[in-house]
Amino acid sequence: MNWLSTVWAQARLNQTVLLRQRGLAFTILLLPLFIAFVYTSGPTASGEVNGVPAAALAAIGAIAVVFPFSYMTIATGIVVRREERVYKRLRGSALSTTAIFAGDILHATLVGAVQAAVILVYAVGVVGVPVPGNVPLMLVSFVLGAAVFAALAIGTAGLIPNYEVAQLVALPVLFASMLGAGMMFPLSVLPEWGQRVAEVLPMTPVVDMMRIAFLGRDLGRAGAPEVGFLEGFQVSAAGLGIGLLWIGVGLWCTRKFFRWDPRRA
Repeated sequence: MNWLSTVWAQARLNQTVLLRQRGLAFTILLLPLFIAFVYTSGPTASGEVNGVPAAALAAIGAIAVVFPFSYMTIATGIVVRREERVYKRLRGSALSTTAIFAGDILHATLVGAVQAAVILVYAVGVVGVPVPGNVPLMLVSFVLGAAVFAALAIGTAGLIPNYEVAQLVALPVLFASMLGAGMMFPLSVLPEWGQRVAEVLPMTPVVDMMRIAFLGRDLGRAGAPEVGFLEGFQVSAAGLGIGLLWIGVGLWCTRKFFRWDPRRA
């Protein structure tokens, strides 16, 4: 019970930090919804890609955009608590490192889940995206995305001196993620080397898994052939491996760079 109460207190504290910074609250809470609207209603959403409406692909990619904003939430919360010596006090208790970070991850994941649900309703009701036929694969992709960006947020937080810089660090993460999601333009328009780079970005496997879960088609192959329920997991195996690799990178960076003492000390 002590572990759970501490995790919940950490999550509530993260919410307080978010609401205290109005600009940050607007960016994290509303900007993902705005991006979903822009990229599913503008000129980039016209036409088709592999026989699939570009608006549908953009809408599914927009659901995954909540993860870079979760990165911003977690990284900012960690930096604030480190600089305010909250972590320093918690380290002196019997709590494990996992329990200390769990509150930050829980809060960001809950916020991201609500945003994803709103975008999902918009995608199905307005854009015309079909209801996902492979719900387990969709849930796996969401958990994978949350875990990847949580690990990267914790891993890079040690390099961030204050919460203002945390927001700036999140911007290239956001833009690179949107590139990997194929929202701004289809990845097929990139040169061969650009496609290979985009394929290993943290967001790409998550979006690919989501699109397979929604559309039941393998967009990575010519003609986007249909895939069955179990085949969807088989097709997603390589992407799952890439996601797990990024989680490993985040954990390695945490061990290498994270410090419990305030950087201003």
